[in-house]
Amino acid sequence: MTGYGNAGSAGYRFRQCITSVRKRIRDFARVGSVALVIALLFGAGTVTSIWANQQNGRVVGLAYDPGTDALLKAYGHVLYRSTDQGKSWQTIAIAPLKDRQISSLAVSPAGKGILYVAGAGVGVLRSDDGGKTWVERDEGLASRDVIAVAAHTTQPETAYAVLKDKGVYRSQDGGHSWRLMDRTSQQGLRQLIHSNMPGSMQTGWLFAAASKGVHRAMDCFCLWQTAGKLDGQAYAVTYDPGEPKHLYAATERGLFSSPDGGENWVPIKSPTSEIIALAFARSGVLFAINADSDLYNSTDGGVTWIKANAQASGGDHDRRG
Repeated sequence: MTGYGNAGSAGYRFRQCITSVRKRIRDFARVGSVALVIALLFGAGTVTSIWANQQNGRVVGLAYDPGTDALLKAYGHVLYRSTDQGKSWQTIAIAPLKDRQISSLAVSPAGKGILYVAGAGVGVLRSDDGGKTWVERDEGLASRDVIAVAAHTTQPETAYAVLKDKGVYRSQDGGHSWRLMDRTSQQGLRQLIHSNMPGSMQTGWLFAAASKGVHRAMDCFCLWQTAGKLDGQAYAVTYDPGEPKHLYAATERGLFSSPDGGENWVPIKSPTSEIIALAFARSGVLFAINADSDLYNSTDGGVTWIKANAQASGGDHDRRG
């Protein structure tokens, strides 16, 4: 798929999309198994990273908040905020969490102070005041076992939730109600993000880090597909908000970048082994955190890296559980 942002080719892309969907449907009918669809897209039976990370006390989510120029990281039971590029962290209490564990974190780029956390048994929790208060927002979801949550890039009340064994849901009223959008695209998925990359037939794109690379779909949910040839498990995906076609992915084979919306990937230098979470700041800084909770940042797209003090509070606290 090429030509993002070429409005004149929207009709052509739509016909291509419909043709592909029809072909998929015929293929599915021949096979007679939705399970095979799931396996082809995301690799059924390999959803292990999130739950293993929680048990090991690792970071399960990293996000940049453009409204406050802060960095947030989530462990299974704790959320932290840093306003100094990760040198120090402050705890954000989440009262409704109780004994349940976070598996995903999202910050709304469009609404200042809007945060989401989600997890198995947690459902979706939303804060409208930067984490001071939280409310449950899972009315209409088929279960409270949420694998991942994502916030729309430009619509503050739109969010996405991926439910284990249920599908992908969308809310357009801040989580007050949810609608099932896709029944098949949740297996093997670790993280979901929304991007305002041009070329969508609606309002943007969804990118997912999954057990078999990075996957993408326009947010019309007309077709999920593999984003380029990026073999192996992807742990995280992010993009440069100043240049949305420029993606970064953390995989079991290292870090990769894509200059063309996931069509092609090239390896970039990794500051350490097993990077498990990524975030990109408005200032152009790429953040990466590894399995030992060490945070690194790069101001040149991953050519060089500097280590920040990410271990001071978060990791030790969560490991006590």
